[in-house]
Amino acid sequence: MNTKFYSANLYFILYLIIALLVGANIQSLAQSNFYERLPSGLSNNLNTGYTDTAEVKSDQEKKYFLPAVEVIGLNFSVWAYHRYLSGEGWSNISWESIQNNFKTGFEWDVDGYLMNQFWHPYHGSNYYNLARSNGLGFWESAPYAFGGSLMWEFFMENQAPSYNDIVNTPVTGIILGEISFRVSNLIIDESAVGLERFFREFSSTLINPMQGFNRLIRGDMWKDGKPNKRSKFNVIVSSGVHNVFFSSKMNNSKSYVAIISDLNYGDQFSVSDHQRPFDYFTLHTEVNIAQGDNIVGIFASGVLWDTKLKLFEKSKNVIGIYKEIDIYINTVYKLSATSVTGQIINTEPLSLSVSLQNYFGLSAILMGATNSQYSSEFGKDYNIGPGASAKIGAKVIIKNFGEIYSNYKRFWIHTLSGAEGEEFVGLLNIGINYQLFENSYLGLDFLLYERYGDYKNFPNTQDTNSALRVYLKQNI
Repeated sequence: MNTKFYSANLYFILYLIIALLVGANIQSLAQSNFYERLPSGLSNNLNTGYTDTAEVKSDQEKKYFLPAVEVIGLNFSVWAYHRYLSGEGWSNISWESIQNNFKTGFEWDVDGYLMNQFWHPYHGSNYYNLARSNGLGFWESAPYAFGGSLMWEFFMENQAPSYNDIVNTPVTGIILGEISFRVSNLIIDESAVGLERFFREFSSTLINPMQGFNRLIRGDMWKDGKPNKRSKFNVIVSSGVHNVFFSSKMNNSKSYVAIISDLNYGDQFSVSDHQRPFDYFTLHTEVNIAQGDNIVGIFASGVLWDTKLKLFEKSKNVIGIYKEIDIYINTVYKLSATSVTGQIINTEPLSLSVSLQNYFGLSAILMGATNSQYSSEFGKDYNIGPGASAKIGAKVIIKNFGEIYSNYKRFWIHTLSGAEGEEFVGLLNIGINYQLFENSYLGLDFLLYERYGDYKNFPNTQDTNSALRVYLKQNI
């Protein structure tokens, strides 16, 4: 693994957690809301208690030509850095290299895992946000992410365009871009002044650099405006100890410091408010830190379409289509998947003090990747391909006590690039949250990490680890 990129990824996640805390503290939240998520974000947040905060602005004038120019400028800026400052060979382009790219067509590249599965999507989110911050909507901004990626693949490298990049960069980038756009708008308040205004603009720009750039050149960073319109969001932070038992053996373990944050934007059951993609979304980030090793995870899920469903007399039910990403690295596997998910969510009151929440979802994985000990034979340390996943979970909420929950998600990835075969990855999470105070909880998790590789030309592999995690959870 490239240590530089791994460290940068860790710092990015830590910053994102801090930024969510900042946004939450700027707008005080009083509504109690608690629920657990799997480390890779495999469960859905089903509670509906949120408070108001800043919403995405809707009065920005739409500009279509300017973001296209900015996308081209961004590509040339990144290329110039690598060509003239870092001097990387792939940036030595010419008319001949461009002609060769069109002649050769798409191939699978051999870039490192974090470069392909995280930094390319992050770059795609910048393309997207150049359009989004110029007043364009979700679907209007998406072509700029695809256009920027196509330009880069064919014109800005002397290597053949990549199948995986043309999916990961725009498709996953759009998800990261929309979330970072909305999160940055939670922080911006043009009615603020002085140090508070500076801190808001600075934090918002770190989360969404392209919006910060456009606010700077327009002069929006210092203009006197009105408070943003109000939407709904909620932040939960957890910290504790995460102890992994390698091969599920009690005498072979390692302890990590766990820092976890969950952002829940909108109300999942208020489907009439979901007029645009990602009017409801969830974002889970976590880092588990130990000497010489870290476990990191990012999961995001945003609604594309949903509607209410009538099943039982007193239940609330939603069926919908969601765009999701999983990025997770632990001691058993590295996993990333960008997916389209069909999901049904149900909440059923069992009594005045007890309610049951459950969900079931099926996903088509557009592009997934997971590490394999055999993929090095093909020039990299992971396998790539499409696939599918399924998830199921249930939670019992008891008034003035807490909750008991169980979640499971299983991934299947069919290898198109790497060691030919099928990859299966799963995570089981069973736990309890005990209510200490109105917004504070003591949690205990049991986790089971598993992976199985079924290969055509190599021996099959199977790995399993288990873990216990004890933490304190605070609804801010």
